Amino acid sequence: MNHEAALRIQAWIDGELPSPAAREVAAWVERDPDAAALATELRHARSALREGEPEYSAPVSREFYWSAIERRIASPRTAQPQAPAAPPFAWLVRWFVPAGILAALALVLALPGLRDQFAPPVTWASEEVESPLDDISSVTFRSESEGITVVWVNAR
Repeated sequence: MNHEAALRIQAWIDGELPSPAAREVAAWVERDPDAAALATELRHARSALREGEPEYSAPVSREFYWSAIERRIASPRTAQPQAPAAPPFAWLVRWFVPAGILAALALVLALPGLRDQFAPPVTWASEEVESPLDDISSVTFRSESEGITVVWVNAR
């Protein structure tokens, strides 16, 4: 059974088809056992959904809920609570924390330049290495500006 036929049966069970099409689908369901099985399954699903749906009720009535909102709107505004007093050395925190952050940032930015200045030169990157295996080849790339070496090993 194709998808369109299943949708027609579902529309027939839901009462969404006009009367000539509904009579046609009803006759088809009586003749075809697959269509009858699908119709029965859809009826059971529909009744399970209707009967198994839990009913929810609000803990208070609708009028009480909206009247509480109305009372809050109409009530005079209360004063906002005062913020607690600042600790005695708050000015220290206000000045030294940003200064410490700036000092740490300057140190982090200066470290790469200092590392390159005192790093020993790399000599092994220019050496060529031969592989004793005939079926493996490699390509080496060295970037001095980035400070990296990439070795590509190709196994045939």
